[in-house]
Amino acid sequence: MRRTHATVWRLVLVAMLVVTCAAGSSVWAQAPAPERVTLGAVDNLLSALSMIGVSRGFFAKHGLNADLKLFRSGQEVAKALAAGDIGIGTSAMNNFQTEIQAGLEHVAYIVIMGDGASRDNDRPLAITAAPGSGIQKPADLKGKTVGLSLGGTAELYLRAVMEKAQLSEEDVKMVQVVPANSAQALRAKQVDAISAWEPWNTQALQEVPGTVEVARGGGYFNYVIFGLAKKSTYRDRPDLIKRVIEGMAESAWWTRQNPHEAALAVSTWLPTLGVPLLEAGLKNVPFDVRITDYTRLAWDQSYRFLSRFKRLQGPVPMQGWVDTRQLNQVIRENPSWVADLKPSPLLELKLR
Repeated sequence: MRRTHATVWRLVLVAMLVVTCAAGSSVWAQAPAPERVTLGAVDNLLSALSMIGVSRGFFAKHGLNADLKLFRSGQEVAKALAAGDIGIGTSAMNNFQTEIQAGLEHVAYIVIMGDGASRDNDRPLAITAAPGSGIQKPADLKGKTVGLSLGGTAELYLRAVMEKAQLSEEDVKMVQVVPANSAQALRAKQVDAISAWEPWNTQALQEVPGTVEVARGGGYFNYVIFGLAKKSTYRDRPDLIKRVIEGMAESAWWTRQNPHEAALAVSTWLPTLGVPLLEAGLKNVPFDVRITDYTRLAWDQSYRFLSRFKRLQGPVPMQGWVDTRQLNQVIRENPSWVADLKPSPLLELKLR
């Protein structure tokens, strides 16, 4: 049977389509599906990189299907990580040091909030006083009640401010207030003042008329928050850790370049707060993922500080609990992500 040219061309096209579809099916079959991972962080602006990495797709870009669980404190995040409820956690440096002495087998491998080129970074922390409390300066805290997250960095900050003002522990009554309830506690005059981190201190200043900023930062210590994983995860899943670092590091770079858009992204996770308030709070929070010589200085300063307030039983080694190998590799591979930051020598540390 003679075939017309049209019939031949139809057969050729069908054959090409079959080959193309088969090739396409093969490609799709080989493409790895994004790995699911659950991140844990605290519901404040210091955790912005985790929020932005999920909302803006930076974790997805690096092959992760990331969920984010928010907690009220770093201590809750540490417990969730130890229990296996989350795969990746965060912790303030001072909390991490106490966790080490408590026997938790975690490792720090990135900074998610901090300044790797500065000796002092405590601007995210502030003490704000209720209207009519009579508090204008730190010395006025004598005989007053201060609300805060007991056992956290806000308490250490308050103690440092009190110490400089020559106030004893007996001079100030500390009571537990969930940080997110700080503004309401001041408005209802449940406390005379609060010690808190961003955005809750800025919220109090903006939403409670007559609130006074008694102290903001001051160079008392270098506030650092680490990204954490179980030691077993860090050893067994270097590919996963690297992708988390890539997502965090690119999120940090993007946040520094796009503060307004960053506030919009964070508002998805903190919906009760307006974008202008979040943008104002972000101005007090540095996002530098590097672990540097200044991080080591902060580590030594932190354990001395904690020992003075009887929270630690002596020094805690940084080597063996902080591993920078994956982070430094990511920085070397993506120098543009830190090009806008002031140069600072990177530490070379590894897990025991």
